[in-house]
Amino acid sequence: APPSVGFIAWTRLQGELDAGGRILYFFGLFMAILMFSQARRFLRLPFGLPTWATSFPLAAITIATFLMFELTDVEMYRWLATGLLLLLTVVVVILLAHTIRAIARGRICVPGH
Repeated sequence: APPSVGFIAWTRLQGELDAGGRILYFFGLFMAILMFSQARRFLRLPFGLPTWATSFPLAAITIATFLMFELTDVEMYRWLATGLLLLLTVVVVILLAHTIRAIARGRICVPGH
């Protein structure tokens, strides 16, 4: 998430897309690809509140990609941002369902777990 959030802040402070912004965006995109390559490992982990941490970098690169589209007007970024938004929505819904199920089973905020 830091490169994506950095990109958002950088471009807002600079007022334009420059080389520094591009470096931050593409590094953030690279990190997102690395995260996606580990999806099977993430899915095998038991659910816990820290699992929500997977949604933050995904949300950050989604927002950064919408901003990249806004700054460049390149359609590829719009399609990528839309796909990321759909994926983020699915991830949040799944995390919410797991959280509700864990609350119902009394497995949230239990000492020793």
